[in-house]
Amino acid sequence: MNGLTPSTSIPPTNKLDFQGLLAKATELGEQHGKGKDTQIKMLLSCCEGGYLNAVDLVPNKHGTDMDDAAKLAEAYVKAQGTAVVFDTKAGNQQKLISCFRTSIRLGQWPKGGNGEPMATVNNLMAHRQAMRKNPATAKGLDDAANTFLRYARAQLKRDTLIDGDELKEFVKKRKPDMATATEVLESVRNTLKKLESGQASKGTAQDNSAEVRAAIQKITDRLVAIAKSGKTATGGV
Repeated sequence: MNGLTPSTSIPPTNKLDFQGLLAKATELGEQHGKGKDTQIKMLLSCCEGGYLNAVDLVPNKHGTDMDDAAKLAEAYVKAQGTAVVFDTKAGNQQKLISCFRTSIRLGQWPKGGNGEPMATVNNLMAHRQAMRKNPATAKGLDDAANTFLRYARAQLKRDTLIDGDELKEFVKKRKPDMATATEVLESVRNTLKKLESGQASKGTAQDNSAEVRAAIQKITDRLVAIAKSGKTATGGV
């Protein structure tokens, strides 16, 4: 797979290994640092890596709290810039690791038969690309990474492949009245972050107190817990 323009099948000679994925994480991290949207490409690469057994979810494989997903996230984050410090305990980096783990887990999903779930992932992203090219449907598309992750979490709960019209629904933006707990919490966290940094949209209000920072961390912890559970309900988890 090559990110946003997936192929229809995985060539048998396209055998990834961990070092290749590590180099890909560094490359995409550098592009991310320049303002390019690379998250979906990395998620798809992790999924392909899981499918081809190039990566796994063995705990502490690269040291304490460092499995393959954490190691790839470390390379991705560090490549974004010298000022970025990687910490597996930091909330935003825990969330990134969790997303990489979800991608690897999807690639390893064994219930779909030969070539799956990669063929379905390809179909999903190809459908999104087709809708993106149509001005009549482009505005209704969700972010590519959100599309992939929502599908991945749903698929991992199933014993059969998601297909047809149900699969196509994952590419669409959610209606405002269907906001999830994750979306509400992310909105509140973003507002608090702007308050902490003094970049609030109105005025120059700033509060970087320990209480505000603690509130941001608590919300981040909750987002990580929701991401790990794979639940998207509007209520509690």
